[in-house]
Amino acid sequence: MRKALVGLFVIMMILSGCGKGYWVLDKKRLDEDPAVRQYVNYLQNEKTDRKGFKLIDIAEGKKLVVVSTGTNKFELEAVGVEVLDDETIVTVREVEADSDEINPYILIGLDRKKGKLKVVNEDGEEYEIGF
Repeated sequence: MRKALVGLFVIMMILSGCGKGYWVLDKKRLDEDPAVRQYVNYLQNEKTDRKGFKLIDIAEGKKLVVVSTGTNKFELEAVGVEVLDDETIVTVREVEADSDEINPYILIGLDRKKGKLKVVNEDGEEYEIGF
């Protein structure tokens, strides 16, 4: 019995390290955090051509990255997050689309972050940091 419990614990530890380290927040949940809602409204109403990102602290010490395309000709998909010793790199895919949003965006939650945050597309082009 004890060996089974130890084995189960080891498997749980291994699986916990296999997570992708990020999640994409459903846009329907936008109203759950006033800072996120305010920034997205800013992108849709004032900075409609802003291609960039902003890092926002959300509940339980987690971070959320809002990435915007700057044009309704593209939508974004999360590709991956790489956490290095001195920086965290979020990679997104720009997908051609005729979006209903004025400035399409994606909400990417981070399980952890180290150092400077960088957001890039699959071609390596960096997104500008938001304000």
